[in-house]
Amino acid sequence: MQKGTEFWIVDDNEIDRMVNGRLIQAALDCRVRAFKDGPAFLEALMADSGVDDADMNPESAVASGRLVVLLDILMPGLDGFGVLERMEMMHAAALSGMTVFMLSASLDRQDLERAEGHPIVEALLPKPLDIHQLRGWMEQLSLR
Repeated sequence: MQKGTEFWIVDDNEIDRMVNGRLIQAALDCRVRAFKDGPAFLEALMADSGVDDADMNPESAVASGRLVVLLDILMPGLDGFGVLERMEMMHAAALSGMTVFMLSASLDRQDLERAEGHPIVEALLPKPLDIHQLRGWMEQLSLR
């Protein structure tokens, strides 16, 4: 895995944020930030990535391509799909600088198919998070 990779966890469940954050820090030795909802995440993402390519902070996680987002599907208010819609409006450099995984405990077939078919989403991961599965995805992506 690339040195300096950051994980941003977007999940309304405080326990999931805490457990997944500690798990990732311990197993992958990465910096973790956690957000309780989509709007807080989007605000931080805009601050990190800037408004356009020229405004992007070259030392940001997004600019360096080291940002991994774990995005919960089911959240009150702005759900994971709503967050993805807003992310699609961002400049191309910001989107290319991150890897997005969706998290779900849902068994709803439509949600699962929608997540798996979304162009921004690398993969859908089940809750509870399986760190071995996440590590496998990270290793596979670093080979590209």
